[in-house]
Amino acid sequence: MSLIDPILPFLGPLGQILTTNSNDILVVLLGFIGLVSLGLYTAKKNLFETSKSWAGATVVLSFVTLLFRGMGAICGCTWYTDPNTGAVQQLVPITYLLIAGSFFAILYNFNIPVLKKHKWLISIPLSIPISIVSSMFFPLTATTPPWVIIEIVLLSPLGAIYSSFVYEKAVLHMGDYRTRMRRFMEQGEKGKKGGIALPPEEKQGFSYFTYGLLGRKIGRLLPIFSGLKQVLSLAGMKIGYKAYVSSMVFFALVGGGLSFFVWFLILNLGLGSAFGLTFSITSVLLSVLLSIGLAVVTGAAILGFFYILPSMKVGSRRQRLDNFLPFTASYMTVLASAGVTPERILRSTSEKDPKFMLSDEIANVIGRIDLLGYDVINAMNAEVERSPSANYQDLLRGFAGVIRTGGDMKKFFQGITDHLFQKRALSVQAFLDTLGIIAETYVLMLIAFPLMLVVMLSIMASIGGNLGGIDVFSFMYLLAFILIPICGVMFLFILDTMQPKG
Repeated sequence: MSLIDPILPFLGPLGQILTTNSNDILVVLLGFIGLVSLGLYTAKKNLFETSKSWAGATVVLSFVTLLFRGMGAICGCTWYTDPNTGAVQQLVPITYLLIAGSFFAILYNFNIPVLKKHKWLISIPLSIPISIVSSMFFPLTATTPPWVIIEIVLLSPLGAIYSSFVYEKAVLHMGDYRTRMRRFMEQGEKGKKGGIALPPEEKQGFSYFTYGLLGRKIGRLLPIFSGLKQVLSLAGMKIGYKAYVSSMVFFALVGGGLSFFVWFLILNLGLGSAFGLTFSITSVLLSVLLSIGLAVVTGAAILGFFYILPSMKVGSRRQRLDNFLPFTASYMTVLASAGVTPERILRSTSEKDPKFMLSDEIANVIGRIDLLGYDVINAMNAEVERSPSANYQDLLRGFAGVIRTGGDMKKFFQGITDHLFQKRALSVQAFLDTLGIIAETYVLMLIAFPLMLVVMLSIMASIGGNLGGIDVFSFMYLLAFILIPICGVMFLFILDTMQPKG
């Protein structure tokens, strides 16, 4: 009878694990040290160079390790040996990876200067003998094949590396990070005298968070994505260049990291068999390598998507500017004919509904005047530089030129409005010509051809036969209920894409 037997019935699943696995003294010791660390931190904080959350995390990691070792006792499954052959499974070396990570996570709680200074040089080589000795004295299986020792030697340093990395990033630098963030927030609150404070919803925005997290660490990546600076301006995205690159890198890292586990599960739960992989030493190591490679590809794909996203928005913004510009110019023509001043023309246009004209775009010009102190001419010239539409650029440049030279605004707006509506009439006429071709194609492909095909298939069905091993009637059902509707939807999509908006 051991010392913990009296309390086993009160420990729930942990008690069941300890009852079944009497050799879990090592993990119990880790959990006990974790609890002691948390208690000592609560009593006397200067014993540690860490935080309460880290001390609590070590306790959680210890009990996760304990639960991992006792999975068979919880669900009644054989996790460490094959029930049919008795062969040792791959979860054995992974368990000792958790043990090494839990050990060093607990050790980092204590204020040991030598370990804190040389943690990378000490923890990585020390994790190997710790795991091997724990495997010898506290084994999970009766027999230990040589490959288990080899994998323990390969995997155990990963636990030490993980604990060291997380401790360095989440604990040692957390105090400096919080101080810098607090100072940054205070400066943002104060701003310059008479300035406008940053809205609370902007502080809580995701780009604000990613920039605060990665803004100082992506300096070397910025020249690679330097082309985004102009594209973001043309796309009208209200986000800074560095903040957007920070969001790109954050999504790529998170997406790649999560996809590693997804790919690993896919390769081991089904897709691995398609490559001829089985659950052995070769298959697991190969699955890890494949998962890492696929995770890198996934992260690169996410990074590429966010890189081309502004270019896609540039196209949609250019189309919107060209579609609504004639109506905006027509409204400004009415105001100019009434003798309204240039600034008042811009302000009145910016207050209209953006569903019918470019009031949100004109509002950017007004924002430069009110917030940045630009005059009307310089504000419009600055807006020209961030416009992807040549027509919109011509309107702003012409408006600024008329103001500078003192020309007749009424004639200018009448001329440019007539020009824009003529171009729109030509585009509508071109669409109508194209629509006739599409209508003839639709009649040919989705009316005449299916009728001819149905007649041919009916004759074939009457005399017998099939199409590539497919029954004739099955092919007719496929044609009537799947192929023809899909083609009809494709035609609708093409028409919606080509149709002039506005």
